Amino acid sequence: MQWFRRSLLAGFFVTVPLIVSVVSLIWLFQWIDGLMGPRLVRWLGQEVPGVGLLATIAGMLIVGAIATNVLGRRLVERAEKSLMRVPIFKTVYAPVKQLLLAFSPDNEYGFKRVVIVEDPERGFVLGFLTKE
Repeated sequence: MQWFRRSLLAGFFVTVPLIVSVVSLIWLFQWIDGLMGPRLVRWLGQEVPGVGLLATIAGMLIVGAIATNVLGRRLVERAEKSLMRVPIFKTVYAPVKQLLLAFSPDNEYGFKRVVIVEDPERGFVLGFLTKE
């Protein structure tokens, strides 16, 4: 029973932030597509499929470029600090960010590779190597 509860909770805490992130990105694509699509139809005279996806990727690229310089990093830190005071935002954003940072190749302490370890009580278990 303990294995079941632990596995269920672990699955919940991995899948919920992932699902929230994917649903949020899809919503963002559709929202941007709804904003930009009609304008591009008027401007170009035809519908451009995927404009929401392209605009979202371009936006992420711009935010990433800003966030990697000194002033941008300070601005992002202040914005995150302010937003982390909002309970619902904090509940969703913090775990999603932590999970993404764990898999980031730039993170010194992130997951390096998947390993299998023998545990005397549980048998073989999967784990993530974080440091050699």
